[in-house]
Amino acid sequence: MTSSYTTVVVGGTPGGIAAAVTAARQGVDTLLVTYNASLGGMMTGGLSYTDTMLKKHRTPIFAEWRSAVRDHYETEYGRDSESYARCEDGYIAEPHVGEQIFEALTEDTENLDIIREFYPSSVVRVGNQIKSVTFQSFVQSETVDVSGDIFIEATYEGDLMAVAGVSHRIGRESRSEHDEQFAGRLYTRTRGDRYYPQEAVGDGVDPSAPPDRRGPLDTPAEKNQGELDLVPHPAGISELHARSTGEGDQTIQAYNYRLCLTDDPEKRIHPSKPDGYDSSAYDETLEEVKRIGFRSTLRLRYLPNDKADMNTADLPGKNYDYPTADWSRRREIAAEHERHALGLLYFLQNDQAVPSDIQTEARNWGLASDEWEDNDNFPFQLYIREARRLDGQYTFSESDARHAPGLDRAPIHEDSISVIEYPLDSHACTDDRQAGSHPEGHFFASQVTRPAQFPYRSILPKQVDNMLVPVPASATHVGYGSIRLEPTWIHIGESTGYAAALAVEQDVPPSDVDVTRLQKRLVDDGVMISFFNDTNVDDDDPWSEPIQYLATKGFFSSYNADPESPLAQSTADQWISLTLDQLRGESNPMNAAKETNDRSPSEPISCTEFVSRLIGDLSLPERAKTRLQDIVSDQQTGLDDPVLRGNACCAIFHVLDRADGQHTITDPNL
Repeated sequence: MTSSYTTVVVGGTPGGIAAAVTAARQGVDTLLVTYNASLGGMMTGGLSYTDTMLKKHRTPIFAEWRSAVRDHYETEYGRDSESYARCEDGYIAEPHVGEQIFEALTEDTENLDIIREFYPSSVVRVGNQIKSVTFQSFVQSETVDVSGDIFIEATYEGDLMAVAGVSHRIGRESRSEHDEQFAGRLYTRTRGDRYYPQEAVGDGVDPSAPPDRRGPLDTPAEKNQGELDLVPHPAGISELHARSTGEGDQTIQAYNYRLCLTDDPEKRIHPSKPDGYDSSAYDETLEEVKRIGFRSTLRLRYLPNDKADMNTADLPGKNYDYPTADWSRRREIAAEHERHALGLLYFLQNDQAVPSDIQTEARNWGLASDEWEDNDNFPFQLYIREARRLDGQYTFSESDARHAPGLDRAPIHEDSISVIEYPLDSHACTDDRQAGSHPEGHFFASQVTRPAQFPYRSILPKQVDNMLVPVPASATHVGYGSIRLEPTWIHIGESTGYAAALAVEQDVPPSDVDVTRLQKRLVDDGVMISFFNDTNVDDDDPWSEPIQYLATKGFFSSYNADPESPLAQSTADQWISLTLDQLRGESNPMNAAKETNDRSPSEPISCTEFVSRLIGDLSLPERAKTRLQDIVSDQQTGLDDPVLRGNACCAIFHVLDRADGQHTITDPNL
C-alpha cells in the first residue's frame, strides 16, 4: 500500500494529535500514524491527573479538551456533583472520557486521516530531505509506504528520527557539560509545605495538611496567586546528599504504569497473583505504607466517579534497553512493569506479611472495570517518561528554565513558540540510595524553576530539513524534565502544526520557516509564547497579542508587563531603540531585556511625544501619524496624557507587523 500526504505525523500522543489536528485545520492534508488502537498516549493511558502548574489559557486545542471534559461531567452528573468537582475545571478526566474527547476531536477535523497500530520501520532519505517512510503493522505483516513533504516526530520513543538517521541523545549529561546543578549522578531529599505535605511526595506526614487534599490542582485560593501566577507544586528539593558527583551516564528515569483504580464495589476488580510474583520485591513499599499510609504510598489522586490515578511502582534500571530495543524486547520490558504494578496491589491486598488493617484498606480498591475493557482493565500505554531526545539546533537545558542573570525571568528566546512551566524534575534513574535520600537520580526542583520560553530551534534536527520534533525534543535530561508533560506537549505540538502549515504556505522546508510570521500567527490564534502574571494571550485587551510577541524580542525583563501603567521616558527610549534594531535585523533580545531592567525610573512620556518619537527615530512616513495616534490613545487616554505601556506595545507591534525587515515600511495603510 502506498499513499502520499503533505504532512505526516507519527505518534498518537497528545502532542502528535495536537500537531496533526492543527495542520489539518490550517488546510494541510495530514496523516496521523499511531502505535496504539487508542488515541491519547498517557492522557488516556493512565495519567489522568494532568501535570500542569499553569491554569491560564495556553492553546486552543488544550482549551477545547478541557471544555469538553467540563461539559461531559456537567451533562452526565450535574455541576453540583462530586464528579464534576473532581474534574478540576476540565484538567482531570477518566481515561475513557479523555479518549472519547480525542476521538471526537480527530473525527471532526477535515483533511485528517489516521492509520493505527503501525510503527516506522525504514525511511527513504535523499540528502537532508525525507522522501517517504515505510510503516510496519503491529498486528499483521502489512506495510504502508507514505511519501510526504513534512514529517513530524511525535512518539515518546523517538523512533522516526532514529530510522531517519537524525542525531539524538540518550541518558544523562554531566554537570559540567551544560553547567546544570541537577545533572548527572544525584541524591536528593524532597520536602512539602503546609498545604502540600511530605506525604504528597511519599515520605513523612504533616498533620496540618487538610485531610481531603487531592493534589496540586486542588489549591487554596490564597495559594493560587503570588509572585508567579501559577499553581504551586507540592514537592521541592530540601538537600543534596554526598556522592552527588554530577557524572553523566546512559541511564534514564524510571517507567511505570499509571493504573486507574476505583473504590466502587460494583466496579472494582482485584488483581490475581501475576506470573513470577515475588513478595520480597515489595518489602520496602510495605515499610513505606506502614510509615505514611496506603493512599500516600500509592500516590492516589482522586478522579471523577470514585476513581483514583495511581502513580507508583517505578522500576529504576529495568528500562535502560527500552529506547533502542526492538519491539519484542520492548514488550518484555512492558510486561515486567505490568507484573510489578499488579503484583504490588496483589501483595498489599493478600500477602500474609501485610498487616490486616492495611490489607483491608488496600482491598477497598481495585482496577476499574469500565476502563480499558479490551485490555483486562489495564492501561495500554507504558509511561515512557524519557527515551531518545533530539540533538537539535538548540538544546533546552536547566538554565533555560531558571532565572537568567540580569533578568527577573528565564532567558529570552527570540524564536519562542511555547511556554514551559512545570518544575525541572526526574524520577529515579537507579535504585541506589544514600542514608535518608530518595533513589539516585530523583529530584524535584520546584523552588528554582521559572516559566520558560521554548525555542523553535529545539524541534529542528541538524541533519534533516523537513522534520519537526515536538515530543522527543532537543533537551538535556534535566531540561527535558520540564518539557515531558502532556499539556506542554500539546502546546508544542500545536505550534508545530502551525509551523508545518506555514512551511507549506511559504513553499519552504520547516527549517526555513519565517519564525516571525509563525509567532504572529500563533499569538493571533491564541497560542501562548510568553508567560506573564498580569496579561495573557486570550485576554480581550488590545495589547495581549503584541505583548506576547514583544516578550520574545527583549522588551520585558520580568513576568510583569504592567500594561495599564504609564510608559516611562527611559523605557520609551529603550523600546524605540529596540524597535529600530528589530527593523534592521540587529536585535539581541537578552541584552535588550537586561538593558531594560537596568533603566532608572523616569517621568512618563505622552501619547503625542511617543508617536512623534516613533515617526522621527524610525523614519516612518508622516501618513503613519494618524493611525499610530489612534492606537496609543483611547476613550480614557487623550493624546496629551501619558501613553500606557500596553498601548505603546500595540503601536510598536503595528510598525513591526508592517515592516519588511529592512527599515522600510511597505504597507501604504500604515
